[in-house]
Amino acid sequence: MFKIHNPELDTLGIAVFGVVGSIVGRYVMYLYCRALGRYVPHKYGENIRYISRFLGEKKLGLFFGTFLYALSPLPSNFLFISSGVSAVEVLPVLGGFALGRLISYATLTYTSHRIFLFFDALGIRNMRLAIDVLGVVGGVAVIFIDWRKVLDKLNLNRGSIMKKQ
Repeated sequence: MFKIHNPELDTLGIAVFGVVGSIVGRYVMYLYCRALGRYVPHKYGENIRYISRFLGEKKLGLFFGTFLYALSPLPSNFLFISSGVSAVEVLPVLGGFALGRLISYATLTYTSHRIFLFFDALGIRNMRLAIDVLGVVGGVAVIFIDWRKVLDKLNLNRGSIMKKQ
């Protein structure tokens, strides 16, 4: 929104500022979820640990998994909730997230400015509210997905990593 209202601002600078804020907030979320992870009901905790094992427990797997996730438009809260509950190493997650979101934010900042100019020319002014509502609904829905069933149905299992522990 800063770029839309202030077109003279640097796109990359806005993206870096956003990434720093996101990293700080997601790290705090990770710490809370790590501390409170033992209170998550077993059924939901197992789903979250399953998706963490799917991403990989090795540093490189965590980095690339979170990098690809951060490039997507999916909300990142679930990523850090599952990382905290699973107590995975946070540095590869933060690194992949930071690089992915830097690319994503820079692209979104640039294109959103162009798109909102187009919508403004058409007289459409409430597009941001609709997008925000869809993001919140999608973020809540991700928590209740049975990831084992979804990934197994898509035949994305990766051998022994996917075995129930």
